[in-house]
Order: sequence, then structure tokens, then C-alpha cells
Amino acid sequence: MAHMSDALAADLRSALMAEATAMLRYTYFAQIAEVEGHTEVARLFTELAQSIGCAVHGHLDVLREAVTPDGQSDIGETQLNVASSVAGALRDAGEFYPRLTATAHAEGHADMASWFTTLTALKKRHTARFDEALVSLTGTSDTASPRRPPE
Repeated sequence: MAHMSDALAADLRSALMAEATAMLRYTYFAQIAEVEGHTEVARLFTELAQSIGCAVHGHLDVLREAVTPDGQSDIGETQLNVASSVAGALRDAGEFYPRLTATAHAEGHADMASWFTTLTALKKRHTARFDEALVSLTGTSDTASPRRPPE
């Protein structure tokens, strides 16, 4: 495995997030264009989203083959990928979405808070499903002592 600096790993993760966000936005925009009857624009957004998907997978391939100086990696073999996913879903369900829910309530956005509450429940279900997969792979559960992948 190739070693990379923490700074390069952070920049690569930022690029991954930007590309993944663009891919999802274009996919969403394609759906809107399709509903509005703009078939050619929908096709353009879909093609560009697929193209960006190749960049996303490329970034993931690089991250899979690289480790930071502290020897950390959260992408690799299936067992690591599932454990990393458990940690992320636990973080989202336990910290991220509850914080967003509280902020939305505090700002008077009840509908938004309800949406974030729904996402908290969804992430809890994801955690359970990932944990079941981890048990099937290893015979042990990861939710008892969650490990956090590097940011």
C-alpha cells in the first residue's frame, strides 16, 4: 500500500465528496428535467452523472490503496468496509442528525426537524443491517464498541 500524508488524504476525501455530491445533484436534476418533459436535458444530466461516477470510483480506488502516516484506512476489504459503514451510521444516528433536529426545532422549522428525525431512524436501521452483515462476516458485533474511521 502507498502511504500518503494526512493533508493529501484530506484533500482527496474533499474531492471525493465534491464529486459524489455533483453526481447526486445531476441525478436529481435529471429526474426534475424528465418530470418537466425536458428529455434531452434529462439525458445530459444522466450522462454527466455517470461520467462523474467514474471519477468517484477512481477516488475510492486511490483511497483503498493508500494509508495515511498513522496507518489508518476505512476502505478496503469487505469486513473493513462494513465496520467503517457501521461507524458512520452510528455517528449519523447518534450525533449528526439529532444535532440537526435540535437546531431545526430551535429555529422553528418543525417540518425540517421531522425530516431529520426520520433520517435518524433510517440511520439506526442502517446500523442494524450493517451490524448483521458484520456478524455474518466475523461472528462479532461492531456496535458495542464503535470505531470511528478517519475523517
